[in-house]
Amino acid sequence: MARDPLPPGTVSVWTRAVADPAFRDRLIEDPLRALAGAEGVHATPEEARRLEGMDRAERTALIAELVRRVTAQRARDQWGDRFWSPDVDTGPGDLSGPRDG
Repeated sequence: MARDPLPPGTVSVWTRAVADPAFRDRLIEDPLRALAGAEGVHATPEEARRLEGMDRAERTALIAELVRRVTAQRARDQWGDRFWSPDVDTGPGDLSGPRDG
C-alpha cells in the first residue's frame, strides 16, 4: 500500500528521527512536544497517537529498531552483500516506517 505524498517542504517523522539524533532523543522523551517544536516534520495523526500511547521504553525500542534497519539497509545498498548477514536482514527494501507486528 502506497503512502500519501508528504506535504511540500516537509520530511517524515521517521526520516528526521534517523537523521537527527537530538530530535530522536526529544521524540523518545516527549513525542508531542518534539513534534510541535519540529518545523518541517510531518507525522500523521495515527503516528503521533501511536508514539504518545507508548511508554518511553517502547519508543526507545521502536526508534532504535528503525535506526538499525535503516543503517543496515544503507550499508547493504552501498557495499552490497559483503557486509550483510541474516541477523541484520531488513527485508525487501521496506523502510517506510515502523509498523506493529
